[in-house]
Amino acid sequence: MAEKSFGRVIEDRRRELSLTQEMVAKKVGVKANYIGYLERGMRHPSQKVVEKLSTALNLNAQELYLLANPKVRSLLRRAKPSIPTMSMWQRFIRDAAQQKEQGLSRAEQQALAQLVAAEKATSLTGMMKAVRALRRGFAK
Repeated sequence: MAEKSFGRVIEDRRRELSLTQEMVAKKVGVKANYIGYLERGMRHPSQKVVEKLSTALNLNAQELYLLANPKVRSLLRRAKPSIPTMSMWQRFIRDAAQQKEQGLSRAEQQALAQLVAAEKATSLTGMMKAVRALRRGFAK
């Protein structure tokens, strides 16, 4: 079954709720003939109008927006989700077994742990704490 158009969804829902174009227009803050134009596909609604229509007709705003903007829907279908990937270095500094296998000393493993801590720091204070720990490790 083909997907309904934006205008058809608006009209069907309006009728389902026993509302006139005038009643919907008043809720949305537009003229009644504009609702008619939307239902017939003769006008393209703004995001603000789509949001108000979704509230007035109790419809999902996101789905309604995508119906009103089919090019956006097709763009989203083509978009591939970006999966954050870790570099070889990031994987290595998090893998204690790999570090041990490669012959890193305990001190070197502790230094790498401090680099991980510095990378995860959310403040300058947190980052400097990790740097001080690294300095102590190198001073030995």
